[in-house]
Amino acid sequence: MNLLLVEDDPELGRQMAEWMIEAGHELHCEELGKPALAWLKSHACDAAILDVGLPDMDGFSIVESLRQQGVLTPVLFLTARASVADRVRGLAAGGDDYLTKPFAAEELLARLDALHRRASHTQPTQRKIGNCRLDPVKRRITCGTQTVELQPREWMLLEVLMNHEGRIMPKQYLLEQVWDIHFDPGTNVVDAMICRLRRKLEIPDCNIHIVTIRGKGYVFKNMA
Repeated sequence: MNLLLVEDDPELGRQMAEWMIEAGHELHCEELGKPALAWLKSHACDAAILDVGLPDMDGFSIVESLRQQGVLTPVLFLTARASVADRVRGLAAGGDDYLTKPFAAEELLARLDALHRRASHTQPTQRKIGNCRLDPVKRRITCGTQTVELQPREWMLLEVLMNHEGRIMPKQYLLEQVWDIHFDPGTNVVDAMICRLRRKLEIPDCNIHIVTIRGKGYVFKNMA
């Protein structure tokens, strides 16, 4: 794989670089967030390994900026922050995996392989729901002359709901499928993203509706 490593600790960065090069990966290294962000916007790579606690800007902000501009490079966060709140924030920002320090070379390499497998899946084709055309590559929904664009995790959430049309999807199931969180983090991350999706879908002729089933979860309904 072609990888970007962003780590401001020179010794840890050197050690990680050795692990990845020995495993056969190609590597570009940065120690600061701003040049890493610029590099990711102008270069394609298979995955980025991104330290959260960088001197100039935190890793969460880097990923949020990337996702807002449609850059889908898989990101593995590295951090000494082990709290549930930090893990949830990292995943909600658009990260794909989270590894807390200290860690073993074997686990880092295994997680990178898993990221690559998931990202290598064939992109799905466009689909049509009533008057709406959905483009999964650009994460774009077009209804008549109106178009809305979704962030990566917003699209993932909508896709999970669409794939289970008419069925109640509990919040915990959505956390597992969209954020890879297999416990109750005690946050409203699902509710907040549902609200954002609904606001974006408030366009003329849109047949896509997400219904709240109080105390149980959410249901996708095609109102065409």
